[in-house]
Amino acid sequence: EHADVKRMLLAQKSYVEGSLALCLLAARLVDEQEAGTDTQQREDSGMLLDLITPVVKSFPSFYGPRANDLAIQVLGGAGYTREYPVEQCYRDNRLNPIHEGTHGIQSLDLLGRKLWQHNGKGLKLLMARIHATLASASQKPELATLTGEYQAQLKTVQETTLLLGGALQKGQVTEALANSALYLDMMGKTIIGWLWLEMADKALDAFANSPVQEEQQFLAGKCQAAQYFIRWELPEVQHQARLLQSFDRTCLDMQADWF
Repeated sequence: EHADVKRMLLAQKSYVEGSLALCLLAARLVDEQEAGTDTQQREDSGMLLDLITPVVKSFPSFYGPRANDLAIQVLGGAGYTREYPVEQCYRDNRLNPIHEGTHGIQSLDLLGRKLWQHNGKGLKLLMARIHATLASASQKPELATLTGEYQAQLKTVQETTLLLGGALQKGQVTEALANSALYLDMMGKTIIGWLWLEMADKALDAFANSPVQEEQQFLAGKCQAAQYFIRWELPEVQHQARLLQSFDRTCLDMQADWF
């Protein structure tokens, strides 16, 4: 019942269920790529899968331990002891950001290569799916405001992507890729925010008129978690965009001897 505990539990829910939705999307794209009904579907699914793979590897592995960390905090001192499984979960999951290829390497792959493959077809496919969700969600009174908030953040991400792409075309590779980890996190939050809108939209379709209390609670939980992620987590892209668009050199210019 404590508001701050609710905050931590909402963060965990948003990270974990958002990550699960992302992994299920990737799994579906694998199936469509291998067994799609036509050549175009197989090709499109493969391109989209290729684009989002760095995010699939990085977001769950990075935010999973953050969810575990919050789980320990919720339980206080008891969460740090071996009598509770969350301590074990944190230690086990802390390996994931390492053996998935590391966050930094995935960010270089996304910003330096995946975005621009096939003349940016993968990114266009992703944006088409996002806009389809926005079109549907914006028609629902429960999601109209949230959809508008997401669109404002999406515009910033698109502007940042175009600016970094232009820099790469001009040969400013070092400067454009110096803060690629920020871009990967930005893209991860953008995709997870979209998936939360998608989940809330589909949950409303399925359960808005349900007389079953458990289904109404499920629906309310999805909508509340979507609201949390889009209002509390997604706005971080504004700060990231400022650093990326200014080609901030703070980390790039740091010298080994200064440590």
